[in-house]
Amino acid sequence: MAGVVVCTTFAVTALGVEQNSFWGGASSSGGAESLWGTAGWLAAVVAGGAAARVAIKRWAPNSNELLLGIVGLLIGIGWVFVARVDARLASEQAVAVLLGFAAIVGSLAAARRLDWFLSRPGACGLIAAALLAVGSFSGGADVSAGAYEPPRQWLDLGTLLSVQPYGLAKIVAVVAACGLTATAPRWLGPRLTPHRHAAGASAAAVGAWALLIIGADLASSVIIFAAAWLPLWLDGDDLVGSDVPTMPRSTRARALNGVLVTYAIGVGVLVTVYDRLSAQAHYWLNPWIDAEGAAVVDAAFAISAGGISGVGPGLGAPQHLPEAHSEFIFAVIAEELGILGGAALLAAFILLVGIGAGIAQRAHRTHRLLATAATSIIGLQALFTVAGVLRLLPHTVGALPFVAYGPLAMVGNCMAVGLLLAISDASDAPHGEPQQLPLSSP
Repeated sequence: MAGVVVCTTFAVTALGVEQNSFWGGASSSGGAESLWGTAGWLAAVVAGGAAARVAIKRWAPNSNELLLGIVGLLIGIGWVFVARVDARLASEQAVAVLLGFAAIVGSLAAARRLDWFLSRPGACGLIAAALLAVGSFSGGADVSAGAYEPPRQWLDLGTLLSVQPYGLAKIVAVVAACGLTATAPRWLGPRLTPHRHAAGASAAAVGAWALLIIGADLASSVIIFAAAWLPLWLDGDDLVGSDVPTMPRSTRARALNGVLVTYAIGVGVLVTVYDRLSAQAHYWLNPWIDAEGAAVVDAAFAISAGGISGVGPGLGAPQHLPEAHSEFIFAVIAEELGILGGAALLAAFILLVGIGAGIAQRAHRTHRLLATAATSIIGLQALFTVAGVLRLLPHTVGALPFVAYGPLAMVGNCMAVGLLLAISDASDAPHGEPQQLPLSSP
Protein backbone atom coordinates (compact mmCIF):
# COMPACT_ATOMS: atom_id res chain seq x y z
CA MET A 1 0.00 0.00 0.00
CA ALA A 2 2.84 2.41 0.84
CA GLY A 3 4.42 1.68 -2.56
CA VAL A 4 1.16 2.47 -4.36
CA VAL A 5 0.80 5.80 -2.53
CA VAL A 6 4.41 6.76 -3.25
CA CYS A 7 4.20 5.88 -6.96
CA THR A 8 0.92 7.79 -7.33
CA THR A 9 2.41 10.83 -5.60
CA PHE A 10 5.42 10.70 -7.92
CA ALA A 11 3.25 10.54 -11.07
CA VAL A 12 1.03 13.42 -9.95
CA THR A 13 4.06 15.51 -8.96
CA ALA A 14 5.77 14.89 -12.30
CA LEU A 15 2.61 15.96 -14.14
CA GLY A 16 2.44 19.08 -11.98
CA VAL A 17 6.04 19.97 -12.78
CA GLU A 18 5.28 19.46 -16.47
CA GLN A 19 2.28 21.77 -16.26
CA ASN A 20 4.26 24.32 -14.28
CA SER A 21 6.99 24.33 -16.92
CA PHE A 22 4.41 24.62 -19.72
CA TRP A 23 2.93 27.76 -18.21
CA GLY A 24 6.36 29.26 -17.70
CA GLY A 25 6.63 28.58 -13.97
CA ALA A 26 10.05 28.18 -12.39
CA SER A 27 11.01 24.74 -11.22
CA SER A 28 14.12 23.86 -9.30
CA SER A 29 13.92 20.23 -10.39
CA GLY A 30 15.05 21.08 -13.88
CA GLY A 31 11.83 20.36 -15.72
CA ALA A 32 9.43 17.47 -16.07
CA GLU A 33 11.83 15.50 -18.27
CA SER A 34 14.43 15.31 -15.53
CA LEU A 35 11.80 14.33 -12.94
CA TRP A 36 10.39 11.55 -15.13
CA GLY A 37 13.95 10.43 -15.70
CA THR A 38 14.29 9.60 -11.99
CA ALA A 39 11.62 6.89 -12.22
CA GLY A 40 14.33 4.24 -12.26
CA TRP A 41 15.55 5.40 -8.86
CA LEU A 42 11.96 5.30 -7.62
CA ALA A 43 11.80 1.66 -8.69
CA ALA A 44 15.00 1.02 -6.72
CA VAL A 45 13.49 2.67 -3.63
CA VAL A 46 10.30 0.58 -3.86
CA ALA A 47 12.31 -2.59 -4.46
CA GLY A 48 14.52 -1.82 -1.47
CA GLY A 49 11.48 -1.40 0.76
CA ALA A 50 10.01 -4.68 -0.47
CA ALA A 51 13.32 -6.48 0.15
CA ALA A 52 13.48 -5.03 3.67
CA ARG A 53 9.96 -6.24 4.38
CA VAL A 54 10.85 -9.76 3.21
CA ALA A 55 13.96 -9.77 5.40
CA ILE A 56 12.00 -8.56 8.42
CA LYS A 57 9.32 -11.22 7.92
CA ARG A 58 12.15 -13.75 7.76
CA TRP A 59 14.22 -12.66 10.76
CA ALA A 60 11.68 -10.77 12.90
CA PRO A 61 8.30 -12.41 12.17
CA ASN A 62 6.71 -11.20 15.41
CA SER A 63 7.66 -7.54 14.98
CA ASN A 64 5.13 -4.78 14.43
CA GLU A 65 4.42 -4.64 10.68
CA LEU A 66 2.72 -1.25 10.86
CA LEU A 67 5.97 0.38 11.99
CA LEU A 68 7.79 -0.54 8.78
CA GLY A 69 4.77 0.52 6.70
CA ILE A 70 4.74 4.03 8.19
CA VAL A 71 8.51 4.39 7.87
CA GLY A 72 8.40 3.18 4.28
CA LEU A 73 5.66 5.68 3.44
CA LEU A 74 7.61 8.57 4.98
CA ILE A 75 10.79 7.54 3.17
CA GLY A 76 9.00 7.24 -0.17
CA ILE A 77 7.18 10.57 0.11
CA GLY A 78 10.42 12.19 1.19
CA TRP A 79 12.27 10.82 -1.82
CA VAL A 80 9.58 12.15 -4.17
CA PHE A 81 9.81 15.69 -2.81
CA VAL A 82 13.61 15.68 -2.64
CA ALA A 83 13.64 14.69 -6.32
CA ARG A 84 10.99 17.31 -7.03
CA VAL A 85 13.14 20.03 -5.41
CA ASP A 86 16.32 18.97 -7.22
CA ALA A 87 16.31 16.00 -9.58
CA ARG A 88 20.10 15.80 -9.32
CA LEU A 89 19.68 14.66 -5.72
CA ALA A 90 17.34 11.79 -6.65
CA SER A 91 20.20 9.31 -7.06
CA GLU A 92 21.92 10.36 -3.83
CA GLN A 93 18.70 10.17 -1.84
CA ALA A 94 17.87 6.79 -3.39
CA VAL A 95 21.27 5.46 -2.30
CA ALA A 96 20.65 6.88 1.17
CA VAL A 97 17.25 5.14 1.26
CA LEU A 98 18.78 1.81 0.24
CA LEU A 99 21.44 2.25 2.91
CA GLY A 100 18.67 3.01 5.38
CA PHE A 101 16.78 -0.17 4.55
CA ALA A 102 20.07 -2.06 4.85
CA ALA A 103 20.59 -0.42 8.26
CA ILE A 104 17.18 -1.69 9.40
CA VAL A 105 18.06 -5.23 8.43
CA GLY A 106 21.58 -4.88 9.84
CA SER A 107 20.20 -3.62 13.13
CA LEU A 108 17.99 -6.71 13.32
CA ALA A 109 21.06 -8.88 12.94
CA ALA A 110 23.14 -6.82 15.38
CA ALA A 111 20.29 -6.83 17.93
CA ARG A 112 21.02 -10.50 18.57
CA ARG A 113 24.06 -9.17 20.45
CA LEU A 114 22.30 -6.10 21.77
CA ASP A 115 23.43 -6.74 25.33
CA TRP A 116 27.03 -6.92 24.05
CA PHE A 117 26.74 -3.42 22.59
CA LEU A 118 25.08 -2.08 25.73
CA SER A 119 27.90 -3.52 27.84
CA ARG A 120 30.42 -1.33 25.99
CA PRO A 121 29.16 2.22 26.41
CA GLY A 122 32.69 3.63 26.23
CA ALA A 123 33.21 2.52 22.62
CA CYS A 124 29.80 3.87 21.57
CA GLY A 125 30.55 7.12 23.39
CA LEU A 126 33.87 7.56 21.57
CA ILE A 127 32.20 6.96 18.20
CA ALA A 128 29.48 9.49 19.01
CA ALA A 129 32.08 12.05 20.18
CA ALA A 130 34.05 11.59 16.95
CA LEU A 131 30.95 12.12 14.80
CA LEU A 132 29.95 15.20 16.78
CA ALA A 133 33.47 16.61 16.50
CA VAL A 134 33.53 16.11 12.73
CA GLY A 135 30.17 17.85 12.40
CA SER A 136 31.23 20.74 14.62
CA PHE A 137 34.49 21.34 12.77
CA SER A 138 32.65 21.46 9.44
CA GLY A 139 30.00 23.91 10.61
CA GLY A 140 29.96 27.58 11.37
CA ALA A 141 27.77 30.54 12.14
CA ASP A 142 27.58 34.05 10.78
CA VAL A 143 26.41 36.86 13.02
CA SER A 144 26.36 40.25 11.31
CA ALA A 145 24.16 43.33 11.51
CA GLY A 146 21.78 41.54 13.88
CA ALA A 147 21.02 38.75 11.42
CA TYR A 148 21.76 35.14 12.12
CA GLU A 149 22.55 32.30 9.78
CA PRO A 150 21.97 28.86 11.37
CA PRO A 151 25.10 26.71 11.50
CA ARG A 152 25.34 24.05 8.79
CA GLN A 153 27.04 20.93 10.12
CA TRP A 154 27.48 19.38 6.68
CA LEU A 155 30.71 17.60 5.81
CA ASP A 156 31.52 17.80 2.10
CA LEU A 157 32.91 14.56 0.67
CA GLY A 158 33.57 15.88 -2.79
CA THR A 159 31.29 17.72 -5.17
CA LEU A 160 28.66 14.98 -5.31
CA LEU A 161 28.11 14.06 -1.68
CA SER A 162 27.57 15.91 1.59
CA VAL A 163 26.72 14.24 4.88
CA GLN A 164 25.57 15.48 8.27
CA PRO A 165 27.37 13.50 11.00
CA TYR A 166 24.98 14.71 13.69
CA GLY A 167 22.20 12.51 12.32
CA LEU A 168 24.11 9.31 13.08
CA ALA A 169 25.77 10.65 16.23
CA LYS A 170 22.42 11.11 18.00
CA ILE A 171 21.41 7.45 17.98
CA VAL A 172 24.95 6.29 18.86
CA ALA A 173 25.07 8.71 21.80
CA VAL A 174 21.72 7.45 23.09
CA VAL A 175 22.87 3.81 22.86
CA ALA A 176 25.97 4.80 24.84
CA ALA A 177 23.86 6.51 27.52
CA CYS A 178 21.56 3.48 27.83
CA GLY A 179 24.57 1.17 28.07
CA LEU A 180 26.12 3.36 30.74
CA THR A 181 22.96 3.07 32.82
CA ALA A 182 22.91 -0.72 32.39
CA THR A 183 26.58 -1.23 33.29
CA ALA A 184 26.80 1.36 36.07
CA PRO A 185 26.47 -1.22 38.92
CA ARG A 186 29.80 -2.75 37.84
CA TRP A 187 31.88 0.31 38.62
CA LEU A 188 29.78 2.41 41.00
CA GLY A 189 30.22 2.00 44.73
CA PRO A 190 27.52 0.29 46.82
CA ARG A 191 26.23 3.63 48.09
CA LEU A 192 25.99 5.10 44.58
CA THR A 193 24.58 2.03 42.80
CA PRO A 194 20.93 2.91 43.57
CA HIS A 195 21.53 6.24 41.78
CA ARG A 196 22.78 4.53 38.61
CA HIS A 197 19.82 5.90 36.61
CA ALA A 198 21.35 9.37 36.76
CA ALA A 199 24.64 8.13 35.27
CA GLY A 200 23.39 7.93 31.69
CA ALA A 201 21.48 11.21 31.96
CA SER A 202 24.52 12.98 33.43
CA ALA A 203 26.80 11.69 30.65
CA ALA A 204 24.25 12.78 28.04
CA ALA A 205 24.07 16.22 29.68
CA VAL A 206 27.85 16.63 29.46
CA GLY A 207 27.80 15.65 25.77
CA ALA A 208 24.85 17.96 25.12
CA TRP A 209 26.68 20.90 26.73
CA ALA A 210 29.76 20.22 24.62
CA LEU A 211 27.62 20.09 21.48
CA LEU A 212 25.92 23.34 22.47
CA ILE A 213 29.21 25.17 23.03
CA ILE A 214 31.21 23.80 20.09
CA GLY A 215 28.52 23.34 17.47
CA ALA A 216 26.00 25.99 18.60
CA ASP A 217 23.26 23.50 17.73
CA LEU A 218 20.53 23.95 20.31
CA ALA A 219 18.11 21.42 18.84
CA SER A 220 20.60 18.52 18.61
CA SER A 221 21.81 19.26 22.13
CA VAL A 222 18.30 19.13 23.60
CA ILE A 223 17.41 16.02 21.57
CA ILE A 224 20.43 14.04 22.80
CA PHE A 225 19.82 15.03 26.41
CA ALA A 226 16.05 14.48 26.34
CA ALA A 227 16.30 11.12 24.55
CA ALA A 228 18.61 9.85 27.30
CA TRP A 229 16.80 11.49 30.23
CA LEU A 230 13.13 10.99 29.36
CA PRO A 231 13.11 7.13 29.34
CA LEU A 232 14.78 7.02 32.77
CA TRP A 233 12.21 9.37 34.23
CA LEU A 234 9.20 7.59 32.72
CA ASP A 235 10.17 3.98 33.47
CA GLY A 236 9.08 2.71 36.88
CA ASP A 237 10.72 -0.73 36.93
CA ASP A 238 14.23 -1.84 37.64
CA LEU A 239 16.24 -1.82 34.43
CA VAL A 240 19.12 -4.06 35.41
CA GLY A 241 17.95 -6.89 37.62
CA SER A 242 16.69 -7.91 41.02
CA ASP A 243 20.23 -8.39 42.33
CA VAL A 244 20.91 -4.63 42.17
CA PRO A 245 19.62 -2.38 44.97
CA THR A 246 16.73 -0.19 43.95
CA MET A 247 15.48 3.12 45.22
CA PRO A 248 11.99 4.63 45.44
CA ARG A 249 10.65 6.24 42.31
CA SER A 250 10.31 9.59 44.08
CA THR A 251 14.01 9.58 45.02
CA ARG A 252 15.04 8.67 41.50
CA ALA A 253 12.76 11.35 40.09
CA ARG A 254 14.42 13.97 42.29
CA ALA A 255 17.87 12.88 41.13
CA LEU A 256 16.91 12.97 37.45
CA ASN A 257 15.08 16.26 37.84
CA GLY A 258 18.23 17.67 39.39
CA VAL A 259 20.14 16.74 36.25
CA LEU A 260 17.38 18.32 34.15
CA VAL A 261 17.40 21.58 36.13
CA THR A 262 21.18 21.79 35.97
CA TYR A 263 21.13 21.31 32.21
CA ALA A 264 18.31 23.83 31.74
CA ILE A 265 20.15 26.46 33.79
CA GLY A 266 23.31 25.87 31.78
CA VAL A 267 21.41 26.27 28.50
CA GLY A 268 19.79 29.47 29.76
CA VAL A 269 23.13 30.95 30.76
CA LEU A 270 24.75 30.02 27.45
CA VAL A 271 21.87 31.50 25.44
CA THR A 272 22.30 34.72 27.38
CA VAL A 273 26.08 35.15 27.18
CA TYR A 274 27.10 33.19 24.07
CA ASP A 275 26.81 35.32 20.92
CA ARG A 276 26.18 32.40 18.54
CA LEU A 277 23.20 31.29 20.64
CA SER A 278 21.89 34.69 21.68
CA ALA A 279 21.76 35.76 18.03
CA GLN A 280 19.79 32.63 17.31
CA ALA A 281 17.27 33.50 20.04
CA HIS A 282 16.93 37.08 18.78
CA TYR A 283 16.41 35.84 15.24
CA TRP A 284 13.66 33.53 16.48
CA LEU A 285 11.87 36.33 18.35
CA ASN A 286 12.20 38.78 15.47
CA PRO A 287 12.74 37.08 12.12
CA TRP A 288 12.20 40.36 10.27
CA ILE A 289 15.70 41.54 11.11
CA ASP A 290 17.31 41.78 7.70
CA ALA A 291 14.29 39.87 6.42
CA GLU A 292 15.45 39.78 2.81
CA GLY A 293 16.33 36.15 2.16
CA ALA A 294 15.55 35.10 5.74
CA ALA A 295 14.85 31.37 5.63
CA VAL A 296 12.09 31.25 8.22
CA VAL A 297 10.23 34.18 6.64
CA ASP A 298 10.39 32.55 3.21
CA ALA A 299 9.06 29.31 4.72
CA ALA A 300 6.15 31.20 6.28
CA PHE A 301 5.22 32.72 2.90
CA ALA A 302 5.44 29.29 1.24
CA ILE A 303 3.15 27.67 3.82
CA SER A 304 0.74 30.59 3.57
CA ALA A 305 0.63 30.25 -0.21
CA GLY A 306 -0.36 26.60 0.15
CA GLY A 307 -3.45 27.32 2.21
CA ILE A 308 -5.69 24.44 3.22
CA SER A 309 -5.37 22.12 0.22
CA GLY A 310 -2.11 23.36 -1.30
CA VAL A 311 -1.21 24.69 -4.73
CA GLY A 312 -0.83 21.15 -6.04
CA PRO A 313 2.05 18.65 -6.29
CA GLY A 314 4.76 20.04 -8.55
CA LEU A 315 3.15 23.49 -8.79
CA GLY A 316 4.96 25.20 -5.91
CA ALA A 317 8.10 27.34 -5.93
CA PRO A 318 10.68 25.58 -3.72
CA GLN A 319 13.50 27.44 -5.46
CA HIS A 320 12.74 30.41 -3.21
CA LEU A 321 13.59 28.40 -0.09
CA PRO A 322 17.19 27.86 1.04
CA GLU A 323 18.04 24.24 1.86
CA ALA A 324 14.60 23.22 0.56
CA HIS A 325 15.72 19.61 0.16
CA SER A 326 16.75 19.23 3.81
CA GLU A 327 15.88 21.72 6.53
CA PHE A 328 12.76 23.18 4.87
CA ILE A 329 11.32 20.10 3.18
CA PHE A 330 8.24 20.43 5.42
CA ALA A 331 7.57 23.91 4.00
CA VAL A 332 7.79 22.48 0.46
CA ILE A 333 5.27 19.76 1.32
CA ALA A 334 2.95 22.20 3.12
CA GLU A 335 3.00 24.56 0.12
CA GLU A 336 2.13 21.90 -2.46
CA LEU A 337 -0.14 19.66 -0.34
CA GLY A 338 -1.47 22.35 1.98
CA ILE A 339 -2.19 22.23 5.67
CA LEU A 340 -4.00 18.91 5.13
CA GLY A 341 -0.87 17.34 3.66
CA GLY A 342 1.31 18.72 6.44
CA ALA A 343 -1.15 17.48 9.05
CA ALA A 344 -1.15 14.02 7.47
CA LEU A 345 2.64 13.98 7.67
CA LEU A 346 2.52 14.94 11.34
CA ALA A 347 -0.13 12.29 11.99
CA ALA A 348 2.22 9.66 10.54
CA PHE A 349 4.94 10.73 12.97
CA ILE A 350 2.50 10.71 15.89
CA LEU A 351 1.40 7.20 14.96
CA LEU A 352 5.03 6.11 14.66
CA VAL A 353 5.82 7.48 18.13
CA GLY A 354 2.72 5.78 19.54
CA ILE A 355 3.79 2.43 18.08
CA GLY A 356 7.28 2.89 19.51
CA ALA A 357 5.84 3.71 22.93
CA GLY A 358 3.76 0.53 22.79
CA ILE A 359 6.84 -1.52 21.91
CA ALA A 360 8.73 0.03 24.82
CA GLN A 361 5.87 -0.72 27.19
CA ARG A 362 6.00 -4.43 26.32
CA ALA A 363 9.81 -4.65 26.43
CA HIS A 364 11.80 -5.91 29.38
CA ARG A 365 14.44 -4.24 31.54
CA THR A 366 17.19 -2.45 29.59
CA HIS A 367 15.45 -3.11 26.26
CA ARG A 368 12.56 -0.97 27.49
CA LEU A 369 15.00 1.86 28.13
CA LEU A 370 16.54 1.55 24.66
CA ALA A 371 13.16 1.32 22.91
CA THR A 372 11.91 4.45 24.65
CA ALA A 373 15.12 6.29 23.79
CA ALA A 374 14.96 5.27 20.10
CA THR A 375 11.33 6.40 19.89
CA SER A 376 12.10 9.67 21.65
CA ILE A 377 14.96 10.58 19.35
CA ILE A 378 12.80 10.16 16.23
CA GLY A 379 9.84 12.01 17.70
CA LEU A 380 11.95 14.86 19.09
CA GLN A 381 13.75 15.35 15.78
CA ALA A 382 10.41 15.68 13.99
CA LEU A 383 9.09 18.02 16.69
CA PHE A 384 12.06 20.39 16.64
CA THR A 385 12.31 20.43 12.85
CA VAL A 386 8.64 21.23 12.22
CA ALA A 387 8.43 23.65 15.16
CA GLY A 388 11.52 25.46 13.85
CA VAL A 389 10.01 25.85 10.38
CA LEU A 390 6.76 27.12 11.92
CA ARG A 391 8.73 29.42 14.28
CA LEU A 392 7.23 27.83 17.37
CA LEU A 393 10.80 27.10 18.46
CA PRO A 394 14.14 28.53 17.32
CA HIS A 395 15.15 27.20 13.94
CA THR A 396 18.43 25.32 14.18
CA VAL A 397 20.16 22.59 12.23
CA GLY A 398 17.72 19.77 11.68
CA ALA A 399 16.21 17.57 9.00
CA LEU A 400 12.83 15.87 9.14
CA PRO A 401 13.48 12.17 9.86
CA PHE A 402 13.04 9.82 6.87
CA VAL A 403 11.74 12.68 4.70
CA ALA A 404 14.56 15.19 4.27
CA TYR A 405 17.81 14.71 2.39
CA GLY A 406 20.69 13.38 4.47
CA PRO A 407 22.52 10.06 4.07
CA LEU A 408 23.87 9.63 7.61
CA ALA A 409 20.68 10.95 9.19
CA MET A 410 18.71 8.37 7.19
CA VAL A 411 21.01 5.58 8.31
CA GLY A 412 20.87 6.66 11.96
CA ASN A 413 17.08 6.92 12.07
CA CYS A 414 16.70 3.58 10.28
CA MET A 415 19.03 2.02 12.86
CA ALA A 416 16.61 3.22 15.53
CA VAL A 417 13.71 1.63 13.61
CA GLY A 418 15.66 -1.62 13.32
CA LEU A 419 16.21 -1.67 17.08
CA LEU A 420 12.50 -1.08 17.67
CA LEU A 421 11.60 -3.95 15.32
CA ALA A 422 14.09 -6.27 17.04
CA ILE A 423 12.79 -5.37 20.51
CA SER A 424 9.21 -5.79 19.30
CA ASP A 425 10.01 -9.23 17.91
CA ALA A 426 11.72 -10.32 21.14
CA SER A 427 8.90 -9.01 23.33
CA ASP A 428 6.08 -10.63 21.33
CA ALA A 429 7.83 -13.90 20.51
CA PRO A 430 6.09 -17.04 21.84
CA HIS A 431 9.33 -18.23 23.42
CA GLY A 432 9.99 -14.95 25.23
CA GLU A 433 9.15 -14.04 28.79
CA PRO A 434 5.52 -14.62 29.87
CA GLN A 435 3.12 -12.05 28.54
CA GLN A 436 -0.01 -10.73 30.20
CA LEU A 437 -2.84 -13.28 30.05
CA PRO A 438 -6.13 -12.46 28.32
CA LEU A 439 -8.95 -11.24 30.49
CA SER A 440 -10.86 -14.48 29.93
CA SER A 441 -8.01 -16.60 31.28
CA PRO A 442 -7.91 -17.58 34.97
